[in-house]
Amino acid sequence: MLGQSTISVNDIRTAIRELSARADLARKEGRLSDAEELETRVDGYRAELAARP
Repeated sequence: MLGQSTISVNDIRTAIRELSARADLARKEGRLSDAEELETRVDGYRAELAARP
């Protein structure tokens, strides 16, 4: 997803945390399609994190 192996694990974790918070807010505001898109991005970051040693 990220395309760069130079992004640190900490940066990935921060992105996951921030995008998850934005998805929660979108869901609370009734913007379900936005929340779904953000969750898809979070899943990509989680996959990137899982691929790391």
